[in-house]
Amino acid sequence: MLSPDEVRFLAVLVQRGHLGKSEAEQALAACSHGGTGETVEQLMTRLGLMSAEQVRFLRTTGGEDVPVVPGFTYLSKAGVGGTSVVMRAREDKTGREVAIKVMHAALHQDPEQRRRFVREAKLLVKLQHENIVGGHRVGSVKDRSGAERLVFIMDWVPGDSLLALLRSGMQFHEDAALFIILQAARALESMHAQGILHRDVKPDNILLTRDNGVKLIDLGFATSIHEAHDVGSDTTLGTAAYMSPEQAQGTADLDERSDIYALGATLYQIVVGELPFTGEGTQEQLAARILETLSSPELQSRRISPHMNYFIRKMMEQDRAFRYQTTAELIADIEEQIRGKKTLSFREGGSDTTLDMPFQSPPDAPQNPRFPVVRKRPR
Repeated sequence: MLSPDEVRFLAVLVQRGHLGKSEAEQALAACSHGGTGETVEQLMTRLGLMSAEQVRFLRTTGGEDVPVVPGFTYLSKAGVGGTSVVMRAREDKTGREVAIKVMHAALHQDPEQRRRFVREAKLLVKLQHENIVGGHRVGSVKDRSGAERLVFIMDWVPGDSLLALLRSGMQFHEDAALFIILQAARALESMHAQGILHRDVKPDNILLTRDNGVKLIDLGFATSIHEAHDVGSDTTLGTAAYMSPEQAQGTADLDERSDIYALGATLYQIVVGELPFTGEGTQEQLAARILETLSSPELQSRRISPHMNYFIRKMMEQDRAFRYQTTAELIADIEEQIRGKKTLSFREGGSDTTLDMPFQSPPDAPQNPRFPVVRKRPR
C-alpha cells in the first residue's frame, strides 16, 4: 500500500504529465497487491511504467520537467518563479553546492524572455559583490524531448527572503532593519556605479542568510541607465507596490533614485509589517504611488522612532528632487546616524526638515547593529 505522501507524489507525476491518468489508476489499483510501505519507485518498477532512476529524479525535482545538467547532481527543488525553476545541486567535480536556474519550457521560444534570462545571468556574473548573489555561467542543455533549455549556475545561499520572514510573523528591530537596508544599499551602490538599475527592489528580492548576511537577488528587470532613458523603453517593469512615482508614470529618464524609493518602501514594510500604499489591483497601486505621499503624522502613529521616520520619508519623497540623490549619500547617512554623529536634514516637498538626535535602539535590542534580530510580531 502507498502511504498518503506517496499517493500525493503520484498525483504530482500525473499533474506534471509524467504519468497518464489511466496509468495512475492502474498503479493505484495494483497497490493493494503490493507490500506494506511500498514506494512509488517500487510500484512503477513492478508495473514496468517507469524506472526507479526516473522516479528518483522526479522526486528530487518535485516532479518538475527539468533537464539534466552534466556535471551536477540535483539535491532538491529550491523554488519556482514565473520564468524558471531553481534547483539546489552539487557540482560533481568540486562537491560545492550551487543553485541552478532553469527557464520554463513554455517560455523558451519567447525571444524577450530568453534575452532577459541571459542578461540577468551575465549581470550576476559581472557584479561580483558580497551583497549580491554570485553568478558563474549561463548556457543551454537539452531536455528529454531534445529541446534546448537555458540554465544558469549561481551561488547557493541558504536563507530566507525578507518577505518569507515577514509572512512567517517575524518583525525586525529598527536597528536590524537599518542594517539590512544598509547592506542592500551597498549592493545597489555597486550596481549604480556600473550604470545598472535594479528596478525591482522589494523584500522578496532581499535574502537574509543563515549567518545574518544580506544578499540582493533576482535581476530579471535590471537594465542599464542608458536603456532606461531610451524613448519607448518599458520603464514600468517592476512590482507596483514598491514602484517609485516616476517609474509608475513611465518616465523615460529613470535613475538610481527610483531604486532608492523602492528600498524605502521595503524599509517601511520591514518596520511596520505592511505596505505603505495598498490597492485592489496593479492600476490602483500605481495610482496611489503617483497621487499619494507619506506624511509625518501617518508614520508617527505607527510608533516609528524619529530617526526611522526621517529615513523612510526621505527615501520615499514623492518628488525625487528632494529624495536621497545617490545610494552613496544614503549609505553615509545610515552609517553616521547609527554612530549617533550626524544631524540629518532635507527639503521635504520644498520645506526644510531637520532631525538632530542620536540613534536610539529599542531597550531589548542588541548594541551591535551588525547582527539582525527578529522577534514575533504581537498578535
